[in-house]
Amino acid sequence: MVSYVYLIQNGDLFNIGFTNNLERARIDLRPGELIAFLSTEKPEPLIKNLRKLYVDNRIPGSDYYRLSNSQVKECRTLLEGDGSNNYFQPFLKGPRLFIFFMFSWFFVTYIIIEFAIDPILSRFS
Repeated sequence: MVSYVYLIQNGDLFNIGFTNNLERARIDLRPGELIAFLSTEKPEPLIKNLRKLYVDNRIPGSDYYRLSNSQVKECRTLLEGDGSNNYFQPFLKGPRLFIFFMFSWFFVTYIIIEFAIDPILSRFS
């Protein structure tokens, strides 16, 4: 099920959270203004990392944060920008994973031949 990670501004405070119904969250957090959001299948790792990133700015006992302009831009970039979809994704996937696997396979094969098989064969020649 698709969930939404959002950043909502209410005065000088910002709410970072996630929901399955973005419109309902906007209504519940009125008069807040939706600054940025990202739809994702797995919101938990993303929201955990965002909250950890801004833990020093959190208002105790709430999901509200007092963020500077640069932090708001950074959070907005993470949710909407070019890196949003790949920010918390593994580095090795697709073609990179295939190339890494092939390189590793050849390297391990070379090491086995060089240090295990060649010394044994050199004893018989």
